[in-house]
Amino acid sequence: MNLEFHPAVQRDVNEILAWYLRESGEPLADRFFAAVQEQLNKIAVHPERFSPYPSNTRFQRAFIPKFPHIILFRMKNGHPRITAIKHQKRHPRRGLGRW
Repeated sequence: MNLEFHPAVQRDVNEILAWYLRESGEPLADRFFAAVQEQLNKIAVHPERFSPYPSNTRFQRAFIPKFPHIILFRMKNGHPRITAIKHQKRHPRRGLGRW
């Protein structure tokens, strides 16, 4: 299944990667990026396996293992649209207004 990304998702990832690079170095940033890619692959194959996002059940969330971040997406025209990648402590509505 094809994934569609909101343009701001790239900025989300860049900001998180920059923080990990600054605070912990390249190895942790690389592990974060690999974990994101793994979850995106799982979303592409089986989006129905992910739980609804409590703040707005039109969206689903995928937790990024070993990191305090989530991927928010919703199904549109039969395929997942990735709307945000954010820290779990960010405002619950952050990213929901995209698309």
